[in-house]
Amino acid sequence: MLERLEWLLVGLAGLFELVLLLLLCQPINRKYAAPWLKWLVGGAFLFHLGYFGRLFFFHEKTDAAFIGDRGAMLILCTGLLIMPSAMLHAALHLRTSLRHPIPIMSRHSRLYWALYFPLLLLLPAVYQIFTGPRGNFMESVRPIQPLYIGWLATANGVCTLIFATIAITTPFSNRRWFFVWISSLLVLFTVAATAYVLLSDRPEWEYPIRIGLAIAPLLPSVVLVWYVLTNRLLPVVFEQTTVYGGFLIAGLFAHQLIAQPVANRLRGIINVDFVLLELAILVLLIYWIRPFRRRASESLRFLMSPRAFEVRDAIRELALAVTQQTSPDISARCEWFAEQLRLRFELTWVRILYLDAGQPAENYREFRVVDPVTSRVRISPYKVWVPENDPHALAHLLRALVDRTAPLERGYTNSSVLEEAMDTLGCDAAFPMNYQSIRGAILFGNDKSFLQLADEQLTSLLVLVDQFAATLQNLVEERMRRTMERDLFQKEKLSTLGMISGTLAHELRNPLSSIRTIASLVAEETPAGSPHRHDVEMIVSEVDRLHLTLQRVLDYARLPEDSNSHSEPDAVISKIGSILSYYALQRGTVLEFELGASQIAVAGSEQTLNEVFMNLVKNAIEACSEHQHAKVRVVTGANEKSFHASVIDNGKGIEPEDQDFIFEAFVTYKETGTGLGLYIVKERVQELGGTISLQSIPGQGATFTVVLPRSNL
Repeated sequence: MLERLEWLLVGLAGLFELVLLLLLCQPINRKYAAPWLKWLVGGAFLFHLGYFGRLFFFHEKTDAAFIGDRGAMLILCTGLLIMPSAMLHAALHLRTSLRHPIPIMSRHSRLYWALYFPLLLLLPAVYQIFTGPRGNFMESVRPIQPLYIGWLATANGVCTLIFATIAITTPFSNRRWFFVWISSLLVLFTVAATAYVLLSDRPEWEYPIRIGLAIAPLLPSVVLVWYVLTNRLLPVVFEQTTVYGGFLIAGLFAHQLIAQPVANRLRGIINVDFVLLELAILVLLIYWIRPFRRRASESLRFLMSPRAFEVRDAIRELALAVTQQTSPDISARCEWFAEQLRLRFELTWVRILYLDAGQPAENYREFRVVDPVTSRVRISPYKVWVPENDPHALAHLLRALVDRTAPLERGYTNSSVLEEAMDTLGCDAAFPMNYQSIRGAILFGNDKSFLQLADEQLTSLLVLVDQFAATLQNLVEERMRRTMERDLFQKEKLSTLGMISGTLAHELRNPLSSIRTIASLVAEETPAGSPHRHDVEMIVSEVDRLHLTLQRVLDYARLPEDSNSHSEPDAVISKIGSILSYYALQRGTVLEFELGASQIAVAGSEQTLNEVFMNLVKNAIEACSEHQHAKVRVVTGANEKSFHASVIDNGKGIEPEDQDFIFEAFVTYKETGTGLGLYIVKERVQELGGTISLQSIPGQGATFTVVLPRSNL
């Protein structure tokens, strides 16, 4: 029983250390793993490899077994000598670089190689092993045992003192337990090794101590590797590997204790190869049970393809790039992230579905990037399949992801409806994007080959998606903060305007009254048939309009509109054309009117309509006056329910980021503008129950469209 347990523990310890060593030597981890860590794990692996070789060759009597036994002893000695040196190297290095989770080699690191001088004890060990008695390792190396035990006790004692000092003085509680654990393990290993040397000639103690000593080197190695890897953001991979290793140990131990004794008893009765039977049962379990089948396929992909490490590298690099993005626009950020995902993971397409706050799944905004070379997949020499852009499938998939925290992978959704939706879209994987107010999903499609990701990769990608969603949330909160600041600033400016309203009333009303009085007198003295009579009357009318406009701005309130007041917009616009024709001519602008709504009335006074369209046409003339062929068109029309008018210019246009604020008070992009014109226009249009919109392409002009409900009369 103890012999089987010794075989099992030593073999599994060596296998586990080999996995750790390969993990540390991966290209992705190589630069983060200090040399002392590789030496420590390598020394423990050599120790268990030599130990297992001794157990294997111990009962063999051939010459080849004799050479193999001596070689195993030599490997075992090498591991025993490397481990104390590597551990002391680790302690001294950690003591000088405690602030770093991963000790980085300094320029004085060559001095540490002096710690490995005890490896020179291999020279007398080789002589003793090949000249000493066969089959007894302790007798073969007895002459160098005092030197080794002295070196082991000194090295581990210094390490224990250093680690204990660090544990007491470190301000980081999460690191304190690590140094306490490693100190305790070193003390236990030193005591076990010393006890084994002293009690090796007493059979009742020799075997239990030897089994304990066999697995003791594994524990410090595992603790140190775990410490390094978890500080390098690899806890998921390492902890899951530990779980798989635990299941493997349990399975092999059950095989040794139960399956093998039963098979030995039945072998004489039934002529069956129980090893093949166990393998067949294992294959059937892997085939029938989906988690086992998934684990097996993942393992094969990791062994046969380097893409697993490429995906891990890409996730790390993209996570860093996400934190460095500075674009303030959500659309631009989503398009950038989708393109980065497509390029880094070699996908055919990536779709980001984004939901604004409170919107249903059908109202998603989509950001899609597609490989310009491959947009379809040839599944046979005669058949080409192009993924459908089915909005119903997209909305259904989005609804399924909104309340999920785990990704969906085609073939593993456990839902025929979701599988059908993913097949329709050609989607291989879908990740929920849920973080505070951010709702949406990210879909992957790869027409070149079916995209399969391991659980670790899916989890890492989900963390990356959550990080991206957090950056979008930060953008939303920043935009809300700026909006609040802008509103407060606008209120402050309006308050300031109220303070000076009295002065404006005194300074402007009196001159306007004088102008109106003089113009009225001139109109009375001008004969009715005179061509100047109409011009003077227009001056009086415009002064009255300016007086009312000034009163409204100063009072911050619109006088209640007479519910019985109706007017014809085309007539008002025609009058504005007469007023502004000379102003347009002065600025070299062609002013055209295409009035198609004659005798159409709206509920509003001529004064209000004049205020709206005068501002719009005058702004359009000023916006395109610098154009070589400046032109302003006013186009009107009507349908059964509404009147609409568009003021179109071919000026420089308005930038997209400025269009959202163009109708706010005190927002102007003219050197001498007040920022009140379009604000007043919007207020008046809304008072009439209508809407105003803007369409503009920078460099090609702008179009302001006013829609007003038709009068019932």
